[in-house]
Amino acid sequence: MHTRIPLLRTAVHAALATLTFSAHAQEWTRFRGPNGSGLANAKLPEQITEKDINWRCKLPGTGHSSPVVWGDRIFVTVTPDGRADSEAKRAVVCVGAKDGKIQWQREYATGIYRKHADNSFASPSCTVDAERVYVWIAGPDKSQLIALTQAEGKQVWAVDLGPFVSQHGAGASPIVEKGTVFLQSSQDEPGSFIAAFDPATGKQLWKNEIKSGQHSIATPCFFKGADGNAQVLSLGDGGLAGFDARSGSKAWDIAKFTASSYRCVASPVVMEGGMIVVQTGQGQAASEIAVIRDAAAGKPAKAYDIVRIGGYVPVPIAVGDLLFLWKENGIVTCTRSSDGEQIWSERAEGPYYSSPICVGGKGGRLYNITRGGDIVVLAAADKFKLIQRFPLGEKNSYATPAVSGGRLYVRTYSQLISIGK
Repeated sequence: MHTRIPLLRTAVHAALATLTFSAHAQEWTRFRGPNGSGLANAKLPEQITEKDINWRCKLPGTGHSSPVVWGDRIFVTVTPDGRADSEAKRAVVCVGAKDGKIQWQREYATGIYRKHADNSFASPSCTVDAERVYVWIAGPDKSQLIALTQAEGKQVWAVDLGPFVSQHGAGASPIVEKGTVFLQSSQDEPGSFIAAFDPATGKQLWKNEIKSGQHSIATPCFFKGADGNAQVLSLGDGGLAGFDARSGSKAWDIAKFTASSYRCVASPVVMEGGMIVVQTGQGQAASEIAVIRDAAAGKPAKAYDIVRIGGYVPVPIAVGDLLFLWKENGIVTCTRSSDGEQIWSERAEGPYYSSPICVGGKGGRLYNITRGGDIVVLAAADKFKLIQRFPLGEKNSYATPAVSGGRLYVRTYSQLISIGK
């Protein structure tokens, strides 16, 4: 069922009508950066050495959420140190980008809940705009979308979203763009939805129910329809759908894009030319990728698919006319984005849960983090080249790196690390 609050703010309408997907000059506002693309521009060291590490911040807890950045502040979530697993506390932490010192932290209780052995209670990433940081705190009794002030961590509002039930635990992240906060809450039981909220007040602007079944961990991204209006892409058990970002009305959907019924963990990716990459998988062996065309016209269809060589958890990355697929076991495959033709497939020793990012576009560099805590750097090119493997020395590192202000920010299991100028 679709519900909508009739009177949306004029400012929100105007902002979303002119939505663009270009990167903020200095900001990394959401999981995997601008529109979830993983693309960034910065001048990073040719070879990372210990001298290039500006600081290491020992976080007041552990977790897998990825860092987000606005100006001189970095935000992550952690499960606080010294807490029993039964308490399932979570904290939002603000770290200064200049010196790596913790500026503030705010704790919330979720209660114990079931999760995958490789998951943590602090897996969803924050999202941030010029004034506030937003975090989704999911739990079996209730889940909340919370807004905190950037400077002090003072709670501005909290919206109760009801219970969240999943055998694997939470993983998707909220996003904020052009005056609206969006959240997809997909779970194993009825109650899954995608919704939009006013960032100043937490007022629900619209909400759409989505199919429940296998819990999806995919974080939405934006897509531009043929009419020029922004759409929010929802990927889950019910397929891929585009919702009008202003009204929440469904513009189109494609319910069956793969032959299998695998789980959606990786987020959707929009490529040049408007094609959309969706990835499903199971374990470390089963994977199927579909590339969807003609969604802008409201007539989505599968352009081609890629079977087995893709991943399950790491999100694919499109760099110009190249599409890079990163498998958990370290097999990296480069294909042509227009038709899926394989160009090369090589091993970059893993394993991995982190998703790759690219700095410098085609001909630049791909950065990813192994579960053992190594930074692996590959050439973003049509020929395989391993540029570097740099150890950070901490296992259970699953977070995706961030780039802002000419620096690379890497979150390991218990640390946040600044690398670059």
